[in-house]
Amino acid sequence: MAPKDDIEAKPACHPRACAIQNCLTSNGYNEAKCQSAINKLYECCEAFYKRYGEEASTEVRTAEKLALSNRASERNDQNNLAILCLGASKLRELPQQPSRERYIFDLDNWNTRAISILAPNLEPNPFNMAPIEPENFLSYEAGPEVEEFANALDDCLSLPLSTEERRERILDLPRRYYENSIRRLAQVRPRMARDGQDDIDMDADEIDPVNNNPASAELIKRLEKEAQTWDLLRRLLPLRYASSDIDGKTPGTRDGPRDPEDLLGNFLMSDSSARERQAVIQWLQNNAASGPDIDELARELQQNADRGDIIAHGWLHTRSQIKLRKSVTAWPHLLDRQSPAIATSFHNSDGSPLVTQLDPDAATRQGRKLEPQDEYFERAIWLGCFEHLRRGSSLETIREWCQERTEMWRAISTSAVLISADDTQTFSNTNPASLALWRRMCFSLSRSGGCDDYERAVYGVLSGDISTVEKIALTWDDFLFANYNALLRTQLDNYILGQCPPDLASNLTQSFPSFDAVQFHGEPETVDKRLIRALESNPQIRAEAHEPNKALQASLVSKEIGQHLYEQGVIISSSAAQSESNLFRWEPENIELNKERFFQATQHHGLRIVAHIYLLINLLDKLHSNDDSLAPPSSQPGVRRAQQNLLAGYANYLRLAQLQELIPLYCSILEPPRSYEVLSYNLITESDNQQRLLQLKLIKKAGIDVLQFVKTQAWLMYDDLGPPQHGCPAKGSFSIIAPGPPTARRGRPVKADFFGDDEKFIDTAHENLIRSLEWLLLVQETWSSVFSMGTRIYKFFLRNMHLNAARQLMKRVSFADVLQAATEDSSDEMDIYEDIPEFWAKQLERRDIRDVTPQQALSDARKFRELENLVRALDSLETVASLAELTNEEQKKNAGFWPAIGEEVKNTRENMQPLLKGWLLVGIEEGDQELRDLRQAYLSETVLAYIGTLHFAGTGLSRDNLLECMELASIVAERDSDLSTAFVEARRMKELVEVFAACSKALAISTTGERRTTGTSSKKVRELGWSRDLWSVKP
Repeated sequence: MAPKDDIEAKPACHPRACAIQNCLTSNGYNEAKCQSAINKLYECCEAFYKRYGEEASTEVRTAEKLALSNRASERNDQNNLAILCLGASKLRELPQQPSRERYIFDLDNWNTRAISILAPNLEPNPFNMAPIEPENFLSYEAGPEVEEFANALDDCLSLPLSTEERRERILDLPRRYYENSIRRLAQVRPRMARDGQDDIDMDADEIDPVNNNPASAELIKRLEKEAQTWDLLRRLLPLRYASSDIDGKTPGTRDGPRDPEDLLGNFLMSDSSARERQAVIQWLQNNAASGPDIDELARELQQNADRGDIIAHGWLHTRSQIKLRKSVTAWPHLLDRQSPAIATSFHNSDGSPLVTQLDPDAATRQGRKLEPQDEYFERAIWLGCFEHLRRGSSLETIREWCQERTEMWRAISTSAVLISADDTQTFSNTNPASLALWRRMCFSLSRSGGCDDYERAVYGVLSGDISTVEKIALTWDDFLFANYNALLRTQLDNYILGQCPPDLASNLTQSFPSFDAVQFHGEPETVDKRLIRALESNPQIRAEAHEPNKALQASLVSKEIGQHLYEQGVIISSSAAQSESNLFRWEPENIELNKERFFQATQHHGLRIVAHIYLLINLLDKLHSNDDSLAPPSSQPGVRRAQQNLLAGYANYLRLAQLQELIPLYCSILEPPRSYEVLSYNLITESDNQQRLLQLKLIKKAGIDVLQFVKTQAWLMYDDLGPPQHGCPAKGSFSIIAPGPPTARRGRPVKADFFGDDEKFIDTAHENLIRSLEWLLLVQETWSSVFSMGTRIYKFFLRNMHLNAARQLMKRVSFADVLQAATEDSSDEMDIYEDIPEFWAKQLERRDIRDVTPQQALSDARKFRELENLVRALDSLETVASLAELTNEEQKKNAGFWPAIGEEVKNTRENMQPLLKGWLLVGIEEGDQELRDLRQAYLSETVLAYIGTLHFAGTGLSRDNLLECMELASIVAERDSDLSTAFVEARRMKELVEVFAACSKALAISTTGERRTTGTSSKKVRELGWSRDLWSVKP
């Protein structure tokens, strides 16, 4: 499709987005292989912006909002387009309409109430932070399984359930996760089959989907491993966390007394370790059953047997040779009776002595060979038998398979003690002595009988031997099966011998040897751990054993999951980006880990698995009131926090995947204060109040204390500023007026843009501080904390001259907003009550706030407002100074220019009034040294800047502003003036006198043709008895 068609599509660039989706799906979500399609989408988006300008921005922003509002439901292509286009435009800033409403979260009824604000509307700006590294949206694509896992977890935690009901639901989670993985696996496999059939000229037998589509093959392997992990968990957790009333019963068995002849069932009921080993064996059998079909495995051997599609009727080629020899010699009896020289004259096609009889053990008994083709056939049969035992096939399945090949005797030889994947399977023979003897006969065959490794392995499985089974083992699963099968059969044999008379049992053990795997492996308490270590050191399977999924499964088998999750948490924490370091808040010790054994932070599917395993075990530990099995008291410091970082990392992934609504659910698993920390760092980036209110509802629903969360979040953001600093850098450094003596024309001009070149640029840590106050303001019961924490933040900003951040705080969390939240009153007369302690006592009582006294609330509110007044005054001074820089000849001719300056000067005059009498003095008298430092750093410089602003306005607008300077001089000269004291302490009285002198001089020489604007102070002049003519100098 041409680019023009892509741009004009509805929605725009939709075909490009679809192409990316198809590419990712077919390549197992490997972004690198879809870079070309991604670049084409970027080109389309840029062309779309170029053609339609800001209309394009508005459309994309609308699409982005739609995507965010529907992120809990299925993502459609249009939503993906919005996100991709935003990425293509590098998160360009898009205009938004300012909101005229503020929302309050009511803890009592969860209502979202809109309260109109009387203060000027402020445009919300989510892009006012310092530049953050752009995040690749495609890297954090979340599949439907993320929400499905969360929904299943929510079903366990949200409903009021009894302890037993909750335990059952939690134990059912691995099953649900397992079935989810199986469904996803089933969806991928048909696609692979279709992909492999694209070449119609390829023969059906030559189609290899795995080779044709390696990305999909890798995805299938990943899903298979995930399914295996959940399958193992769903088998082990019910055994390790069995309820008291069913403890001791094997899963899948009926309640009530068991059949005395059910030896296997009674044995499993009597031994908990045997039940676990049976569960592991059945898991290994299930893993093997998901592999290739048995006939497919034996296909090559069957082809070498040179018998076409004939799978029955035994040794065809050997039988033909025997018949041929008999016909040639006309001998109707057994060939070995024909002549003693038969051994030297009867050979197969390879020249080896050929058997003369066709019974199953003829080759072993005679020490002769079969025809080579029949040896392949024999090997194929034994391979099939071994695979059936390895996959846990039922006796019926083995019988059917053997019957098809007319080899029923093989099924009979395996039937005595068959441990299948089916829990309902029972022994065909219930005589203990016979079963014990049968096992020893199988062991003898495995060690000294048989003509093929697979035949010996079959008897090795049945007898519980290890060496003969490991000889044909290929994978980690095979080796673990060989050892666990041997351990379980040894335990079973000991139980069976216990059911025999003592003399008979003694005779059996002395007369017929057997392999004792329990004794072979040593100490029973540590056998699982030592076995896993041995497998890891086995060079044949070392690489597989160090694969993350397999290492995780091994830790579950060996009951070392706590240590594994700890080390996995260390890996996630140590690889966190700098911007995420505060989320984990833990410095791992210098420990050396093999990173190959763990999922990396970028492997989000693996992070999802380990996070859910951690929460499953954690929830079960809490229900059973056990010691923390993952981090027992004897464990080293930091283990618990490292494990919790798995949930912290997963919550961070949910944020990056635009699934913030799931974060509270997972944080509810963590204990306070860790839950508050993870919530805080993952939700602090949210800038939309409606989304914040939604999050507060979800937090409350998850059982997390909303009040404590917003308070903790503010403290965390404040703590991130670093250790407390001593002193006040602003003292001696804060300077906003030009150096040098004042002039009659301009006085001492104020520096333009002294807040900074970019008003919207503030440090990320400072932005987070402001956002934490916005979160606090949303909860009605925390308005007092807004005052106290806001005062701390103002002090930090002003002490370190972070003026832009202070201005943002002033605009976004104003005193009027907090007062309105406290009183729920929008009356214009509210400010006359604010300094009355009884007023604050009433507000505290209304919200049942008991941890703050009325006097403390009054003090915090006063400090907050006075510091806000300073920032508001500085903002006005900078505005006028910036306008003053534009006063060229062209601007002066603009009819609206001077009235605009006049309005700003009026605002400056109003904003300066709170600073001119008693500013911060009450707090200083209460012993606040920081306020003393701020008064010394800012007051004198700000007053001088104010005089300079009035001087500029007096010479450019109206002499009334110069008269205002003279009035200010009289205020400073009053006996009880605190301004004169401030200038004396700052040693700047000389500067003050000089600027007043410059103002008086300007007033004296000003002409009568002054420029007037609306809002002049003529009425004030008359009220105060001023006279302009008094200052006129006439020739």
